Amino acid sequence: MKRTSENIQDLVKHVNIIMLDIEGTTTSISFVKDELFPYVLREAEGYLESTWQTEETQKDVAALRHQIKQDVDVGLEGMEAVPEGGKEKVIPVLVANVKAMIAKDRKVRALKTLQGHMWRRAYHQGDIKGHVYDDVVEALAAWKAAGKKLVIYSSGSVEAQKLLFSHSTCGDLLHYFSDHFDTEVGMKVESESYREILRRLRSPPPESVLFVTDLAKEARAASEAGLRVVLSEREGTAPLTAKDREAFPCVTSLTALIPDSSPTAAKRPRAEEQREEGTEEKTEEGIGSKKN
Repeated sequence: MKRTSENIQDLVKHVNIIMLDIEGTTTSISFVKDELFPYVLREAEGYLESTWQTEETQKDVAALRHQIKQDVDVGLEGMEAVPEGGKEKVIPVLVANVKAMIAKDRKVRALKTLQGHMWRRAYHQGDIKGHVYDDVVEALAAWKAAGKKLVIYSSGSVEAQKLLFSHSTCGDLLHYFSDHFDTEVGMKVESESYREILRRLRSPPPESVLFVTDLAKEARAASEAGLRVVLSEREGTAPLTAKDREAFPCVTSLTALIPDSSPTAAKRPRAEEQREEGTEEKTEEGIGSKKN
């Protein structure tokens, strides 16, 4: 079976909502792995010290305490009970737990919220700019001009998503998106999460929503919920198997998803979905820091 770029364009023409993953779809995995996570590891102690008395940080600390207690109670490796007392006793243990969570790529809300608050300061201070691939702006503009509703579903918190797009290397892109979803609706590998998103989008027909992600396990979950799915294949994303390529169209650039009617369509590259079905099978291993 051979999928052509025309098949891909027809797919986009027949949907009303395009939902995008972030890592490996709009944004390089290396940005998260090499910039965002290291920033938290490097700055967590100083951030907690300098903001300790604020209501926001106290809520973050309470949420972390609750999560860490749950982890310790079930004997999760690497987690350490947080002592009572002042910040001199508490902060070092909190930081150690945060580092352990990041090392295991945990998706818990307490960690994601703290990270989002820390990244907010970094973006506002100009210490970080959100990476987006060169093709993203062209695709967003074309889809918006075609009347598509654009939304984000990422394991990163909604606040972190908005910060990335409002302080991106291509300027403020936040205005392109109508809705943002994170793991508050559920994990991305669970089909019920996509059904919940449909409910929050006022129950459009599932087939009117296209989800673009780099992970086959997320693609399968979305497909089980009835959504249309395209896999994004970028540098550093998890290798796709021959079975993945047979099940879902694959693209290496979002401009491959711009319909022919768009004035920018002529610029789009040939899509990766043109590969023959017999592409050598690969494993999905190798991206230990990639999200669910």
